[in-house]
Amino acid sequence: METSTETRMQSENLGVSKRIKQYRKSHNLTQHQLAALINVSREYLGGIENGKKGPSYHFLRCLLDATGLSSEWLLRGKKPMFEKKIEDGDEQDVEALDNAEVEKLPCGLCTIGDMLFVPLSSISACCGAGKMVYEDYNLGTAVAVHRNKVGTLQEGRLPFAVTTEGRSMEGYGIKEGSMVIVNPAEPVQAGSVAMIIYNEKASIKKIYNASDGKYLISSSGHKIHVTNEELADEWGPRICGRVMVVISPPDDGI
Repeated sequence: METSTETRMQSENLGVSKRIKQYRKSHNLTQHQLAALINVSREYLGGIENGKKGPSYHFLRCLLDATGLSSEWLLRGKKPMFEKKIEDGDEQDVEALDNAEVEKLPCGLCTIGDMLFVPLSSISACCGAGKMVYEDYNLGTAVAVHRNKVGTLQEGRLPFAVTTEGRSMEGYGIKEGSMVIVNPAEPVQAGSVAMIIYNEKASIKKIYNASDGKYLISSSGHKIHVTNEELADEWGPRICGRVMVVISPPDDGI
């Protein structure tokens, strides 16, 4: 006599089998094509689809990785068929991050999987002479970026995202309309690209050492020289943080 647990597992497997077949037919795939996609035999896939075989964990993992199907849909028939893939530069309302899928780090930033959400600054930085800036950040919007690209997470000196204007940094790989992730906790060394404030204007520049201070240079050749004394002055030029990630707009503008 079957136990209730065995009966439940059989019922769940049948549901998974039906959904695999539903996915395959909705995408006009033959059993041979889907089996080749996930590197199993057609006979094995056929056995799962007709309920004669229970899908193994390895099979399900390969299927999810190859197709982008939502695990909640495949296993339980809940949520949409496909998971929304989070990519660098995706914006998200911070309030919408308050759900079970989100982990909140001790520093206060949220993560989903290997993606970190950093606040989007309400100002933009000019890749050129500079754009007027004040110390206000729009914490209502966060931008996704791979965690391993951001660098050090230090409470009180957290990374933030800034949109850029102008073309003078294109020679350094920053197209007009790019978004950059700036991290104040990462050291800015000679050759680093950084966000700087000069005369209360925000700019993106490459940093080079001078005998008495720093050179702030754009790829178009625009150069600013600041002394160590000016950098030490509370109201003087400021190096806000190192540019860790550049998220470029698509070439076709779409």
